[in-house]
Amino acid sequence: MLTFAAALLLQTVPIAPGEFVMGEGDGPPRTREEWKLREWDEAPAHRVKISRPFSMGAAEVTNAEYRAFDPARKGPDGEPVTRVTWAQAVAYCDWLSKKEGKPCRLPTEAEWEFAFRGGQAIGTKLREWCLDWYGPYEAGDQVDPVGRADGVSRVVRGGGRPADRSAFLPEDANRLTGFRIVIGETPATKPLPVATIPVSQTPAPKDGPDPSTPYFVNFTKEGRNPSIPKESWGPIFSAWNHFSAICVCPNGDVLAAWYTTVSEEGKELAQASSRLRAGSDRWEPAALFFDVPGVNDHAPVLLTDGSKIYHFFTQSLRGWDDASDCVRISEDSGATWSKPKILLSRDDPRRMSQPCSAFVAKDGTIVLACDGDGHRDERLVTSRDGGKTWTVAAADMRKTAKNGLHPAVVPRSDGAVLTFLRGPDPMPMLTSKDFGDSWELEETPFSGISVGQKAAALRLASGSILLVSIDGKKRSVGGGTFAALSPDDGKTWPSVRKLDGVTGYLSAAQAPNGVIYAFGSKMGCVAFNESWVKEGK
Repeated sequence: MLTFAAALLLQTVPIAPGEFVMGEGDGPPRTREEWKLREWDEAPAHRVKISRPFSMGAAEVTNAEYRAFDPARKGPDGEPVTRVTWAQAVAYCDWLSKKEGKPCRLPTEAEWEFAFRGGQAIGTKLREWCLDWYGPYEAGDQVDPVGRADGVSRVVRGGGRPADRSAFLPEDANRLTGFRIVIGETPATKPLPVATIPVSQTPAPKDGPDPSTPYFVNFTKEGRNPSIPKESWGPIFSAWNHFSAICVCPNGDVLAAWYTTVSEEGKELAQASSRLRAGSDRWEPAALFFDVPGVNDHAPVLLTDGSKIYHFFTQSLRGWDDASDCVRISEDSGATWSKPKILLSRDDPRRMSQPCSAFVAKDGTIVLACDGDGHRDERLVTSRDGGKTWTVAAADMRKTAKNGLHPAVVPRSDGAVLTFLRGPDPMPMLTSKDFGDSWELEETPFSGISVGQKAAALRLASGSILLVSIDGKKRSVGGGTFAALSPDDGKTWPSVRKLDGVTGYLSAAQAPNGVIYAFGSKMGCVAFNESWVKEGK
């Protein structure tokens, strides 16, 4: 009787060498109608030669076949195995190679598409892991391509169209993805290089506007805020740019990020960014910041501790929910980033959804405030070891604050956590002395905020708390966005001033020279100092 491994090898289809046109189109889609038919990363179409024969599994590896390698694997015998990481899929292939004495591996992305276009019925049930790091195509004829030299995600294929591309973080074992085997030597082709971003490593300047003199710049009104060309359909989109995150890099550059998409729930949702270089008076045009294609990359949050930048985001399978929360770190002002790490899996019983805000406490604890899956709760997720491990706090802010959401967190001077929430009116302020295991509720004098809005809170170098929010009930500044200062941890707010030029989902950061930057939805941006806010009532 054949073993599962031997039987699997017999269920492969031989594929002869050949040539084909890989991908579709000569550039990004130019209209919504064209975008509905193909996505930007399918272009440019290019001729590919597969120079050597190989055999590919006629179907995905099943639970029973995988269980011969990993006896702990559960699932119906005949169903394709899912919830395997890329490394686990590779390990299975390595095991099969040693067991049967034949070179077994994952298919390259080019081999997968070649087989699909040749009529093999693949990709009809699941997405499937491929060998390649994901990256954009390059024009020109290629022989046995193997993708990029490095990346953040591994290619997955499947979805009904031969050119349709997706990817996942390598450690993202999810219900949508399985794999099939290829029998054949790995192509010896040199992978394509990875693009780099030129970023200065000079320390941030501490000189700036006189802190005693009010200072204000409306980049939005002056047309010096980030821009996206009209009719952009990938990798960034002119259709919808929302949410916001901002930080001042260790080199003094101001980095802003947001999500860019056609639909908030769409799998095309990616993250865009712009940089205001130190010493410049104009934001750079928007560019792609982060994207795992075919996944909703929701809710960027940027945080700096003075030497590193933390970038938090989700990998969401159902709109912005069914999400794994992730983090990556840059130690060179955003020129390069670490591999993304899943800090809280979507399979965790206390899984959360989109990050909303973050800060580093005096004792070094990283505090991340998140919405719950389906907005069922709002909690803190904290790390006391520099981001290596994370803990979900016990208490739900939503219960304490009458269904408030989108927490904007800030440290209190005594080490407690303050958070301001969207929803209830007046705006609630919650306090926790145990990093989110319990909360106490107080009201603020400010209007509650509504759909399409999120407040930002920041502890300034002076010790005051800055709140940037929206005066929907016209109680503070007659409507619109405002900036407010509290010198006593939120007890009183003696300075409140209307803040034109920024609205929607708000974020704020302060540079070493004292200048405060506020960023909002639709790429609005302003800069001001504390003296300017104090001129308000």
